[in-house]
Amino acid sequence: MRTVNGIGSVGEAVKEVVKEAAWYLRLTRIFTGKAVKAMLTYRFLFVINCISQALDYAVAFLLMWVMISAFDSLNGWNACEVMLLYAFSLFAYGIAGTFFFNIMNHLPGQIWRGGFDDVLIKPVKVLPYLLSSSFICNYIAHITLSILVMGFCFHALEMPVTLWLLLKILRILFSGSLIYGGFFLIVSGSAFLVTRTDALFHIMFFFREVSYYPLSVFPKVIQIIATVLVPYGFINFYPLRELLGKEEAGGLGDLAGWSPVVALVFFAAACLFFCRSARQYKSSGS
Repeated sequence: MRTVNGIGSVGEAVKEVVKEAAWYLRLTRIFTGKAVKAMLTYRFLFVINCISQALDYAVAFLLMWVMISAFDSLNGWNACEVMLLYAFSLFAYGIAGTFFFNIMNHLPGQIWRGGFDDVLIKPVKVLPYLLSSSFICNYIAHITLSILVMGFCFHALEMPVTLWLLLKILRILFSGSLIYGGFFLIVSGSAFLVTRTDALFHIMFFFREVSYYPLSVFPKVIQIIATVLVPYGFINFYPLRELLGKEEAGGLGDLAGWSPVVALVFFAAACLFFCRSARQYKSSGS
């Protein structure tokens, strides 16, 4: 009887979790619809913004191609392979930014002005609600350009796009998106503890640029930091080194298989950090 009751309790708990997850997914769909409607209301401005972002990154890809082609390779990585590193990093950043950037962008102001009170008085859990309500459409250019560059590079490298390759690509992008999402949450959660988060934001973007190039070209100390402390190497370098069959020295070994594990652990730790930091919030009384 105890076993049956225990199973029943677990079953009820699972049902509650599923029910709650379904409710937040429905909430996400509602807020996403509103974000799309807002985009369509100012569609000309949105299109201009997408074009400007696409041109900005397209020029960066072109300069990267010219620079590396002039030297034949970068520590054994040719121009197409380095562009793949950039494209995978940009794609993962775009996915994460779609759901997390608005949290990082708006939360410090809400905390300073006391606007975060509006979230706390709602009958919701803080982090799931923020994730549900923070969808933005601004990263379409990042994702679209990344897909085009990936297609060009895989074609140039004569790598046939098979189902197995697509599954590996999805695994890499999923892991990279979780890691970027974790960074967004860490910077966001820090707003509850410090007055300004600009310094953390700049550190995050500094290491983001590190992920555009083979990690093996950087000094050992940067390799260790970008593998152990801020795991940017798992966003694209280690998984793509395995995918492309690279055998150059550098990095901290063959760590590609650890990418999903590192991503899940890092994202879970970031969520925990955010939730615990949110408990330190003190209302401004405004």
